[in-house]
Amino acid sequence: MLIGDWHEMTPTVNFASRAATDYKAQWGPRLIPDYQMYYVASGHAALLLGSERFEAAAGDFLFYGPDCPHLLSAEAGTDYFSLHFSWNAGSPVPIHPAPRIRDYRVLDVSLPAAAYAISLPGYGEVSVPHRFTAHGQEPLLMRIVNEYRQERPGFPVMLRALLMELLGSIIRQLTDQSPQEAEKSRIAPALDAMREQPGRSWTVSELARLCGYNPSYFTDVFRRELGKNPKAYLIAERIRQTKQGLLRGEKPESLAEKLGYTSVHYLSHQFKKETGLTPGQFRQHGANADEP
Repeated sequence: MLIGDWHEMTPTVNFASRAATDYKAQWGPRLIPDYQMYYVASGHAALLLGSERFEAAAGDFLFYGPDCPHLLSAEAGTDYFSLHFSWNAGSPVPIHPAPRIRDYRVLDVSLPAAAYAISLPGYGEVSVPHRFTAHGQEPLLMRIVNEYRQERPGFPVMLRALLMELLGSIIRQLTDQSPQEAEKSRIAPALDAMREQPGRSWTVSELARLCGYNPSYFTDVFRRELGKNPKAYLIAERIRQTKQGLLRGEKPESLAEKLGYTSVHYLSHQFKKETGLTPGQFRQHGANADEP
């Protein structure tokens, strides 16, 4: 299930708490009206979703949504955070989920757990698993809980901001663990080569050979992972290094020679095509030239 486009989301906290139990606590079988993240600070928890069971230890999150009949349990001696939220809501004002939670007598163990993903522009779809580890989130979770409890002036907007920070951090960690990143690491030798020798006229065959691919497959992987072909990436890298050189005070003539341009006029032409500014205008505007 595709939850939506991350850049267009307006998430809202509906409920946030930190609690501890010294006995086995159980919630469900039930169906909730929103999404829930359950974070184990210490101890152990388990989540039953249809035919699947997910175990969580300290540092792990459990995650599920409104279309997932489930049974959640915390073992003895468990300290945990519970966060109910909506991915998209017009208002940041929390809507407590309790009145809309529905009880189930038994779970249908023949059904697989629903799969979730977020569309991340420029990257692709990021899977959000039912159990995952995301380091360093406990202080932010505590800030969300305190903001929710205290209800200080403007707290709904503050909750939304904190939730966006939490979700953004989690999504970033999930991308680092994803198969896409593993694939991207396989074209890293080509990326490193173009960064280190941007003045060289790299061919697709040479770059593909560095990564152990044939040229056709290499080009497909490159375009899929970066959204552009190797030639466009090399041009962008040359422009990036031209900017850095100009800001260091280097002359366009020396940059043209170092970065593989046939002449300073060609460098100026391509630089203006990519940035809207001539090298001289960029240097005059300085570091602010990249800002809208």
